[in-house]
Amino acid sequence: MTTKRQLLLTPGPTNVPDAVLEAMKIPMIHHRTKDYQAIFERVNQSLKKVFLTQHPVVTFAASGTGAMEASMTNLLSAGDKVIVAHAGKFGERWRDLAKAYGVEAVCLEKPYGKALDPAEIARALKQHPDAKAVYVTLLETSTAVVHPIREIAAITRESQAILVVDAISGLACDPLKMDEWGVDVVVCGSQKGLMMPPGLAFIAAGPRAQQLIGESKLPKFYFHLGAALKALAKNDTPYTPAVSLVRALEVALDLILKEGPEAVWARHQKIAEWVREKARGAGLQIFSESPSNGLTAILMPEKVVSDQVIRTMRDKHGVIMANGQGDLKGRIVRFAHMGDTARPESAETGWCALTDALEVCSQATPAGGK
Repeated sequence: MTTKRQLLLTPGPTNVPDAVLEAMKIPMIHHRTKDYQAIFERVNQSLKKVFLTQHPVVTFAASGTGAMEASMTNLLSAGDKVIVAHAGKFGERWRDLAKAYGVEAVCLEKPYGKALDPAEIARALKQHPDAKAVYVTLLETSTAVVHPIREIAAITRESQAILVVDAISGLACDPLKMDEWGVDVVVCGSQKGLMMPPGLAFIAAGPRAQQLIGESKLPKFYFHLGAALKALAKNDTPYTPAVSLVRALEVALDLILKEGPEAVWARHQKIAEWVREKARGAGLQIFSESPSNGLTAILMPEKVVSDQVIRTMRDKHGVIMANGQGDLKGRIVRFAHMGDTARPESAETGWCALTDALEVCSQATPAGGK
């Protein structure tokens, strides 16, 4: 087990700022006290500002997938119909959740690397006017594609279907304006753009979504939005919260808000463009047709396997990047620049490690070669 700090240029977990880590060292307090409720009240107000919503944001002790599951079990009933538009491993998770809970999913699938087509979603809503929700992803981290949420929201606003967006990786990296665009539900996790350790999941729910909560008949207990919203009104939670993580979250949100959401997006965009320019200048191909500002997927040169490149960066430089998933395993390196790593010094260190590893692996004799 390593205790040496590594540069995590992965799409989560990301490196955590020192000030956020320090907040978790503060002595423990009991959660059913006015002291904790005061902290939680400040956090809840800051979450609204980061999600760009006036509506409540519920916090669970879970990974982002917990929030995804809750956004289905609390809004739907068995046999309900939804539209799931996906183009990668994490978009497919919406499909799998629907199947697990007996929800009928009309799937709109795009090839990996492609962006969702709002026109296809519009046609699907016309063909299935009884669909209760449209489930999509902001940043598909398996492909580094950012999807056109604003355009999709303009379509769902004119239908009875609510729009549920997985922004687990994209929040605070790619632009997302929940209320202004008319997004009904946004889910997120703590360990990516929010610069936190893993362990917290969030659901922001607008009025149309809140109306469905009382109608939902799918099973739920811990992830019960109705109970969570009732407790939230008193700056409380139904069950034991992750006290230390919430304290750290207060610091992380303060850092984001001090910089400003627009400035945070601009910083991510600047670093993302720098990484992509370097890659193209080195003759490398960007995999995504609609690249995210939080992550860049770089195709490996012929005969170079990304597994070897990633191991070399890790062992030689202490820089961690992510492999491809599914059919993309071995073919791409996912170079993340999200949260506190979306800075020039991190990108430069990552780029130097990547170019060195590519040179080493290009010169190595392929396995089984002569």
